[in-house]
Amino acid sequence: MQGLFQGTSGRALFILLCAIAYFMGLAPHLLAWFTAGSPPDALIWNMTHFHVSYADFGFMRRGLLGSVMAPILARFEDGSDAEYAVMLGLDALICLGLIVTAAHLFLRKDSAQIGQSWLLVALVISPVGFVQLGYDAARLDHVNFALAALAMAAVARGWVIPAAVLVTAMMLVHEAALFYAVPVVTAFAYLKRRSLIDGALIALPALIAAIALVIWGAVEVDLSAALPPEVNLAASVWTRELLEPARGFPPLHYLIAAYLAAIPLILLWRHYSLNRTAPDLLFLAPFAGLALFALGVDYGRWSHCIFFSTLMVIAAAPSLGRVRDVDLGPLPLRAILIPWLLPLGPIGIAVLYPFIPWIV
Repeated sequence: MQGLFQGTSGRALFILLCAIAYFMGLAPHLLAWFTAGSPPDALIWNMTHFHVSYADFGFMRRGLLGSVMAPILARFEDGSDAEYAVMLGLDALICLGLIVTAAHLFLRKDSAQIGQSWLLVALVISPVGFVQLGYDAARLDHVNFALAALAMAAVARGWVIPAAVLVTAMMLVHEAALFYAVPVVTAFAYLKRRSLIDGALIALPALIAAIALVIWGAVEVDLSAALPPEVNLAASVWTRELLEPARGFPPLHYLIAAYLAAIPLILLWRHYSLNRTAPDLLFLAPFAGLALFALGVDYGRWSHCIFFSTLMVIAAAPSLGRVRDVDLGPLPLRAILIPWLLPLGPIGIAVLYPFIPWIV
């Protein structure tokens, strides 16, 4: 697969295929919108977050992006097509940036490892690739993916203070970053120069932000009455309990969720095995994402976040004198990975593999 993407034309092909995957994930939402004449619930849910700002509601969870976007959205009618165009346009730009970044990191002239080829396959066709970002378009996680990538780049260049600012911003965009992004950036900052101070400069502001969100981030009043009715579908997230019930999914659902969470961590193990490096803080960091499975039922989304954490660790390898690759030599290991790679549409959010009824 990597040979297919060699050279300038090959890199352009990779970017094109990832972009197509993104729009394939988004397509059902656009089709539902065109058919019904109004945005589907998935997009309305994410639009709610774009309308929650500090200016309107004071300090609260997930208020940073809405505060930044408020001057732009104020020009348009609430829930209008123009607002959704801005929201989806921002998400598409972020995902394009992530695609280009992936091409830069994993399609290098000096690397032709087999393991990287499997990672490229995952990004292009697998349910945890860019098709998932399109299916979950405009989720706040995508903003945090971009901020996390920038924070890792800042740490790689020794810019710890800017990285700390970016990590703190992630917490104010969406608190789930505390589990899938903050530990990776913190561990990388510590290992880059073996400096506890660098690690503390990243972790402490994020932890202070997390404490502030726990104390002051929720609201007593239901926001559905305060938000415009066209965009208030997700208002309940600011008043619900921290632990979301598991909803009594069938046992197969939990087995699949466990498999989806385990595969990125297996890739992480094989990355360390290839580099003959003992487990360290950076190895342990993506495991923090497992806590999300206890905090919410979006199991597909959480497994996608853990995959992103693993990709960050692998991408950062050269800065630590390691190889940016994974050892997938053993045949049984490849067999375990194949179901994870099958092009079955997006991995989903709470409902896993939502495209399967259309495929089978």
